Amino acid sequence: MKLKGSLLKFVSPSSPRESRVNAARCVFGEDLPPEDEVTVLFVLGFDKDAELSGIAKKSLQEYTLTRLLDALDAPLDPLVIKKLLELRGDDDAVKIMAALNPGADDATLSSLASTGPEEVIAVFSEDRELLAAKPFIKEALKKNPLTPNSVRAALSEFKPRPDEDALTNKAAEPPKLPVDLTDEKRSRADEQNIYKIITQLNAGQKLKLALSGNKSARDLLIKDSNKIISMAVLKNPRITEEEVQKVTLTKGTNDDMLRHIARNKEWVKSYGIRVGMLTNPKTPLTVSLKLLDTVYEKELHSIAKSKNIPNALASAARRKLEAKGKKA
Repeated sequence: MKLKGSLLKFVSPSSPRESRVNAARCVFGEDLPPEDEVTVLFVLGFDKDAELSGIAKKSLQEYTLTRLLDALDAPLDPLVIKKLLELRGDDDAVKIMAALNPGADDATLSSLASTGPEEVIAVFSEDRELLAAKPFIKEALKKNPLTPNSVRAALSEFKPRPDEDALTNKAAEPPKLPVDLTDEKRSRADEQNIYKIITQLNAGQKLKLALSGNKSARDLLIKDSNKIISMAVLKNPRITEEEVQKVTLTKGTNDDMLRHIARNKEWVKSYGIRVGMLTNPKTPLTVSLKLLDTVYEKELHSIAKSKNIPNALASAARRKLEAKGKKA
């Protein structure tokens, strides 16, 4: 693999062992972008010094998710991408960013297309140039059990247009955003300006921003008409409990997003989120019925009298109150 000359001092066997050990511990003595840090850790993981390589592997395994997504937002060596998927591929956000990375090789693209989550399916299936250049992706998508039948049928009928020339690479590096919308310090930026920026992004860029963007970007993308984009915001490691609670309280939230929230054990520990789920008419009944046992009588009374939720849920709340000898 190719390595930047500026990174050789961290990995070269001729460098002092102490400096290489520090690098393996993610202590570089200077500011490095996350893509350089994960590259150094990857290389040091193959060092002949077993102790040093072990430290580097552990550091890569425990690398902060937010910075890992930032690293995947920059072009990476195919081998580094494979290692990150091997170590952290259980996280959908990592898979999605790897699929969008211009450094991903054909084997990785094929694997992600055949196993990736719905966001990966959507991005690949809508990229006509990519499908024209790499027909194996179409076949891999058709094998993915998560691919909707409608998408599978469209892929079967897909024929490249004459103007869709085959590409030698997956994609050119995406254009840089005019402002950094991944920096939380910019969360007070003018929302109208941010809205204009986001409307100019393609689906892949929106998806990346949904996964790594700041609060201003998240607030806009959570309302995106494309549910793949809005769902991705919930996979952003920067999203806060307060934002998730706001989603549960919003009547326009779709049931898929509410199911996703319900599956997150950390989020449902929040009393506010549980109440939001119970009072949202879109929450699947199987989810809300389980949550009834987790709220106080005050909320049970409100739910029992509510006309904005399913009758079955209100009736269940009344029965629970009656069982406690209380009137609804």
